[in-house]
Amino acid sequence: MDESSTPGTSAREIGAREIGAREIGAREIGAREIGAREIGAREIGAREIGAREIGAREIGAREIGTREIGTREAAHRLGVKTATLYAYVSRGLITARRTPGGSRFDAAQVAALAARGRSRPAGAVETVASELTSLDGDRLRYRGRDAVELSRTTSFEEVARLLWSGTATAGPLRRDEDLTRRVGDVLAGLPAATRPPARLRVAVAVAGALAPAAPEAGPEAGADPEPLLAAVLGVRTSVAEAVDEALGAPGRWGPALVLLADHGLAVSTVAARVAASARAPLPSALSAALGAAGGPLHAGAAAAAHRFLEQVLTDGPARAVAARRLSQDGVPGFGHVVHTARDPRAEELLDALPPGPVADVVGPLVEQVVRAHGARAFPNVDLALAAHALAHGLPADAGEFVFEVARTAGWIAHALEEYHAPGLRFRVRGLQQTSHGT
Repeated sequence: MDESSTPGTSAREIGAREIGAREIGAREIGAREIGAREIGAREIGAREIGAREIGAREIGAREIGTREIGTREAAHRLGVKTATLYAYVSRGLITARRTPGGSRFDAAQVAALAARGRSRPAGAVETVASELTSLDGDRLRYRGRDAVELSRTTSFEEVARLLWSGTATAGPLRRDEDLTRRVGDVLAGLPAATRPPARLRVAVAVAGALAPAAPEAGPEAGADPEPLLAAVLGVRTSVAEAVDEALGAPGRWGPALVLLADHGLAVSTVAARVAASARAPLPSALSAALGAAGGPLHAGAAAAAHRFLEQVLTDGPARAVAARRLSQDGVPGFGHVVHTARDPRAEELLDALPPGPVADVVGPLVEQVVRAHGARAFPNVDLALAAHALAHGLPADAGEFVFEVARTAGWIAHALEEYHAPGLRFRVRGLQQTSHGT
């Protein structure tokens, strides 16, 4: 039996319902046809509006290509300060025509440069283009110049300027005598037991507080690294001598400072760039880098290598390596996440160790580690820093301090370069995860 009918229902009633149903169906079909026509009209209208917008943009583009704009308008369209605009000019990113009324900029060039800055949305940075440092086949170069060769012939100050400006100019860092004195006064008030890495962090923070950048000028306008670094390190003659003074013993750290001046986009360098991308002033970028560097997996790794070398000197290479293998711990000071076959920085520094027990034990130690862990377990720069510190009777954190002082050159160079990139481009997007725990 049809579930839509009941006993006693007449044929006329059933027919009436069927006719009504057909009428309702016709009305629904008609409504759908009317809706389709309305949707089609809207789509046609949208296309017409889109065509008009595209036409307007094309007309605007033709107008831009035929006119010039002033400095203030160019800076506004690029979303930068005037100082940054002229930095773009000096770097050849855009050209300016001098006139009696001021500089004039081609509007098409400005639009093209602005489009480059918007081409990658915030949070989508996966690679960072840089002119500073390259690592090709385990060979480290600063602006195309071999780092090992530079460490043999060039001072840290020259290499720092090479990274900052492209020119390796000799001479001591320029000093701001008042800033240097005031930072020194604060450091003198710290407890005597304060270690050099901690003092370095305090010095950077104090220098930033005493010489704040003018917000209206932008951090790149007042980013003069020389007096800042001279004040932070208390430099009187050279950075190498300032390091010796801070550590309390001569360590011949000049080559190490050059070899560690930069190493591409290490985690601390990325931290400096992230701060600079938010247009934080230079001392703040340095503080961000120091915060990332201080962990045991980065600059602090030299301290673990130092303690391991002490064990090697006590127990001998074979027993020390066997103990690490039994504990399933890695061997501090060996292998690298970027270098694949060798760390030329470590080789250079280990070859320069002064004669003594440390120099005597390094060779047998390397042989034991390679025998136990394979050729990829080559000595890295953490081992070299630890070996030099131990050979000169310095504590475990000496290597960390030397690393961080050296890397200030690279951190500053990357921050200066980042000031000319689109702001906030490291805004990472998070992926929400649902916890399945109870």
